[in-house]
Amino acid sequence: MTTLKLAAKLKFAALGTVLAAGLGYWTWLHMGPTAGLADRDDPTLGYFPLTVGRSWTYQVETDMTDSDIDPEITLSVDRKVELDGKATWVRRSIQGAEYYIQRDAKSVYRVASRTDVEEQATLDNSPRTILKMPLKPGTQWDGGFTAPFLLRRTSEFPNNLVHSHKALMSFSVVAVNETVEVPYGTFKGCIQVKGEASLRLYTSPVTGFTDVPLITHEWYCPNVGLVKFDREERVAGGGAFMTGGKVSYQLTDMTE
Repeated sequence: MTTLKLAAKLKFAALGTVLAAGLGYWTWLHMGPTAGLADRDDPTLGYFPLTVGRSWTYQVETDMTDSDIDPEITLSVDRKVELDGKATWVRRSIQGAEYYIQRDAKSVYRVASRTDVEEQATLDNSPRTILKMPLKPGTQWDGGFTAPFLLRRTSEFPNNLVHSHKALMSFSVVAVNETVEVPYGTFKGCIQVKGEASLRLYTSPVTGFTDVPLITHEWYCPNVGLVKFDREERVAGGGAFMTGGKVSYQLTDMTE
């Protein structure tokens, strides 16, 4: 599986998709928020900026020895279009995937996606919520179905489960006013969003079928957006027939 496919499924959720997926600027610890950068009509008040022309670059770290996971990904807000009569922002990865984002007073959500080999965008079966208001602890939402991106079969081909398994992921705001340090700098006033899902899988002759958790942690900072994204898919006891791991995206650069 390529990073393109990984990013397309993970957000923004998000990177969301979201990667989401994805995925104003500079709330440095020593500077404070930069005034005037947030979109006036942004319901997230700068936690998910959609100003055309802005971009975010993330370094990708993983404990997996997997050549399909690239070391870097860049997302940008490429353009603003109209889709079904609604303002729609197109977030694009440098690998060639596009995610069509809409928003209202209650949420920011994805409605379609497209790759460079597709002439037309494909509408999602239903909107996939990236962030839901209010951004405070306890706010919860359904993020749609996710695939297991890091689980690997040890003796089968293909060894991944991306096209064969799906799980419904739920999200919630678990913390606010956090300080987050990434290669690009230290940011404060951030919110943390946690995503949870599980798959019932046969992992070994000893354990048989077990519930394998799929967990994400996302950190959004004011006038910056997504600064860090972690995804874990671990098999308890290191299943004989299946393994998993962790991948982390951390912000290394931004442009306006």
